[in-house]
Amino acid sequence: MVRHEERLDVHVETFPTETVRIDKVVVTEQRTVTIDVRREELRITRTPLASGGSPPHPAAPRTTPPIVMILREEQPVITMAIVPVEKVTATVTVHTADHHLRESLRCERIDVSTPPAS
Repeated sequence: MVRHEERLDVHVETFPTETVRIDKVVVTEQRTVTIDVRREELRITRTPLASGGSPPHPAAPRTTPPIVMILREEQPVITMAIVPVEKVTATVTVHTADHHLRESLRCERIDVSTPPAS
């Protein structure tokens, strides 16, 4: 006679639970920056002649070439550059939790009885 019993086989299977999508988006923001801008200006300084100082001869029209100066100014120049500002790492972690299972198992018992001896 063969005695049988139930045995509990417990194992773990992995099933997908969700899909995660990671997107990178470009956000545009406006920034206001105040800077100082310089420019050159022409300044004429006049000095009066000495007292009683009129020219000895009446001034004849002089033909002197005009003085030409180039005046400069600073102008703001905007340059945009894409630079790395942050490194983001996405990782998957496995969380382990204890689960308690309770199951009833059946088994066979064999009773042996012997007849009384005569």
